Amino acid sequence: MMKLELQNIGGFTGVHTFDIQKGINRITAPNAKGKSSLLRGIQCLASDDETVFRDSLNDDNDTGTIKLDDGYMRNLRRVNNIVQATPADDRTFFDENSEWRNAEKIAFFTPKSRVVLEIDQNAFDVLRFVKSVSGAEIVESDLRRKESQLGDAKQKLDEYIENLTSAQKLEAEIKTMQGDIQRLQGEVQELEAEIAKESGTMDITDVSRDLTTKKREIEGLHERLRVREGEVKRYQDEYEKARSQRELINEEIDEFEQTYESPEKSIEGFKANIHKHERRKKSLKRGKDMVDSLLGVINEAYKMFGETERVVPEEASEISSLEKAYSLLGEPRECPVCNGSADRDTLEHRRDGLRACATDLSKDMRGEDEQTKMIKLDMKELQDKVDGLRAKRRALDEAKRNAEEYHKDWDERKDTLDAIEREISEKESERENLERQYEDATKNVQTKSRERLNEMRKKVGGFENEIRNNHKQIDRLTSEIPDYMIGETLEEYARKKNKGLEQLRMEIGELETQYDHEVRGAVKRFNDKINNIYHDMGFTTFRDIKIQEETTRGRPSSLDVLVEHESGKKQSLSSLSKAEQLTLGLVFQISAKENYIPAFPLFVIDDNMNTFDPDRFKLALKYLADKADYVIVSQPAPPSEQDELVIKYGVD
Repeated sequence: MMKLELQNIGGFTGVHTFDIQKGINRITAPNAKGKSSLLRGIQCLASDDETVFRDSLNDDNDTGTIKLDDGYMRNLRRVNNIVQATPADDRTFFDENSEWRNAEKIAFFTPKSRVVLEIDQNAFDVLRFVKSVSGAEIVESDLRRKESQLGDAKQKLDEYIENLTSAQKLEAEIKTMQGDIQRLQGEVQELEAEIAKESGTMDITDVSRDLTTKKREIEGLHERLRVREGEVKRYQDEYEKARSQRELINEEIDEFEQTYESPEKSIEGFKANIHKHERRKKSLKRGKDMVDSLLGVINEAYKMFGETERVVPEEASEISSLEKAYSLLGEPRECPVCNGSADRDTLEHRRDGLRACATDLSKDMRGEDEQTKMIKLDMKELQDKVDGLRAKRRALDEAKRNAEEYHKDWDERKDTLDAIEREISEKESERENLERQYEDATKNVQTKSRERLNEMRKKVGGFENEIRNNHKQIDRLTSEIPDYMIGETLEEYARKKNKGLEQLRMEIGELETQYDHEVRGAVKRFNDKINNIYHDMGFTTFRDIKIQEETTRGRPSSLDVLVEHESGKKQSLSSLSKAEQLTLGLVFQISAKENYIPAFPLFVIDDNMNTFDPDRFKLALKYLADKADYVIVSQPAPPSEQDELVIKYGVD
């Protein structure tokens, strides 16, 4: 036997205990007497769904507890109108056995379980049910996540490849232009040699060679300058980022210190305020307990006052204590407290007054709770800010050190940049001198030859400018490409990145195989059992029940249930009546329990077997008693036959 204890759960206010025996437990009561509250309390031990918690906690209380024997416990609390559990203090079924994590979906056949809700909406999705109980749902979630990652990675790679393709086209153009420059320089040298031969002046050839060498030196320095400028820009950005972070942290610290001159004193004030409200609540509770006690006495007096006669058992004349008890109760229509006369209206008025007072006290207690919660939240917010302030001060020191380091690196690279710029300036000056020498050397050259030389030199200059522009464009395109090494070919980069994509594709393939295995394995397990379960429970409407699979590109895309009547007529699940669908839903959940959590000790059914005839109801219960240690079923009872909730044991 297990003892179930519910405190402030559903319609139960305060602590209520129930004995759950091995075998069949039938919870019988009129409507609104706590049948569903009791079952939802048990469900909380197998659930981490806040919807279940919200439906379970008593509306008039902000905390509740469910205990089942000494092994399982769930604490609920309402915070800002949201009902939450406290996992650190709880011990649930799935804490004991991780394989029982799906127990709520399998072993609880209630109006709010997914299967029953979907059947009520004529939308029972067999594939979704099979996935949720078999583990395929988790595999599918991982599969969707990996497919999304692959899609994002492919899209980004396409963008990177497009940038890299453009960059490498520019590099190809640069190589072509460099070839054109070499060709033009060769032609220039040939022309200069001809001119020297005609004019007998060799200076022009020497000066031209020196000028070409100087241009190459300047071009190399410009390349170094381009790299250094990138480094300077990067360190400058890092410095500015660190400086901005430092300024932002300083502003936050100043704002906090202006708002709270003494945070520690504010926190002590919050604590004092909390103690005040807790004392007020304690006093209110003491008053409510007294009112509740008096109300209990008045209620009993009211009930006894309404008796027209009181039957004294024969044993009272033989047992003195029993005789004394009945004498103390007084006569009907007398007040059992003072033995004086009383009228019904006076008792009714007093009872109503006490009820109203108890309600007001409960409301005031909840108000004190809310005040305490708000103060605690404010205090926690302030404490978090104080902790955050300390962290910000540490972050400020870190940001200051980072800014100083970045500024030092920035200065060092800027010095190098300045040195390169000075060297370029010197080389440019030397180049200008060489150009003047070249111009002097060509003064005696024929006009036609000089114009041709100038035209060639202008073409070379044009190519050089275009090469510089292409380098800038390449820098812009490749700076956005992660893991790219300068000089790496398009094929090498694509091959490197495709390795990561191939790993994702391989993982997706494995998950697809695992998903198919889970779903098809589950379908086979269900098909192996559902007919036997259906007939062993005493159902005879269908001769055969089978889950059928529809596939898309070789993967299960949907599942349907096909039933065959004794006449040979076949129907799909959606064409059956609501009662027939509920019967099959129950069969599926029992099959899921046998297949996936056979050792789970409970099977709970709330109000969903009321359509069965008595004989079939008994057969179903007997079958379930062999599949779960504790079978708990709710049954409505007419108010004329039964006032309160009662647990009956066994089938009869």
